[in-house]
Parts: sequence; C-alpha cells; structure tokens
Amino acid sequence: MKYKNVVRIICLTLIITFLIIYLAQATGYYEVKNSNKTKLTNEAIKRYEKDIKEGKNVDVNDYVEEEKVYSNNITKLTSNVSRGIEKSLNYIMNYMFKEMSKAVKESNSNK
Repeated sequence: MKYKNVVRIICLTLIITFLIIYLAQATGYYEVKNSNKTKLTNEAIKRYEKDIKEGKNVDVNDYVEEEKVYSNNITKLTSNVSRGIEKSLNYIMNYMFKEMSKAVKESNSNK
C-alpha cells in the first residue's frame, strides 16, 4: 500500500513540475521576445518611411537590427542541462504511461 502511494506522489509531482515549467516557457518568454521584435520592426519601418520622405539615400542594412547573442559557457551548459532534463522527463513519462497502460489492461483482463 505504501509503495503505491509513493509512486503516485512521485508521478503527480513530476507531472505538475513538467506542466509548470512547460507553461512558463510556452506562454511567457516567447511572447515577450516576439513583442520586442515587432516593436523594433515597427520603429525601423517608421524610420525608413521618414528617410524616404526626406529623400535620403536608404540602405536596408541601416534598418535591420541584428539580434544580440548573449551566449557563453554558462548559458550553453544550462541549455544542455535543460535539454537533458527534457529528454529524461520525456522518457520517464513515456515509460510510466506504458506501464500504467499495461496495468490497466491486466486489471481489465482479470475481471
């Protein structure tokens, strides 16, 4: 009986942790980043239109802003760790659901 409770608690904790991390990543960071890109693009379009009206010689490279790269060894390491955790959780979740499916099939066949 205690074994089942421990397994349930671990499974529930893993599922909740995965959902929290997934939702935070999916809803927050990506939208903010795209919003900032849109803002920069709109500002560049306004500058471009203003320069055209003023008759200035325009070059596309003057209006396209390159994205800064902030990666270093720490960010690369944390990214690799994050990918490893993701793969591990994916493997664990798939294994758990396969085992649960087997248990359900066995319990249904025993009835």
